Amino acid sequence: MATQGVEESVLLTDGVSVMLAGKPATQFLTVKEVEGVAVITFLETASMVEGDKVDSLAKELFGLIETKKYKKILLNLYNAGYMSSAMLAQLVRLHRKMQDVKGKVRLCCLRPPVMDAFKVSQFDRLFEIFPDEPTALKKF
Repeated sequence: MATQGVEESVLLTDGVSVMLAGKPATQFLTVKEVEGVAVITFLETASMVEGDKVDSLAKELFGLIETKKYKKILLNLYNAGYMSSAMLAQLVRLHRKMQDVKGKVRLCCLRPPVMDAFKVSQFDRLFEIFPDEPTALKKF
């Protein structure tokens, strides 16, 4: 069965924004809803590495989650060729936040260097990781 995505638009008062339907994505991520799951895709590797961009990305991500009250999140990390320890820390923060609200966060499309980092840091035990979006979406 094919899944149909619905793009959402949100502009928060603090300047954080997410994908506008039919328009280019925000600065750091896009979001679409597929069968009740928020599929969030990061747009560039730089936002995973540079400290100030990690902070901005985290603000955008958490603002989106708090505004939309998502309980099921799939992070597509295909565009992340590398991930800094600061970004890994934000993912742990996201995991804890989702546990607090009895939600689920899963990851997909990790490139080999990122997957290696997850294995070394044992984050592959913390997060459920899938090879692609369709496989991950079936597990929600």
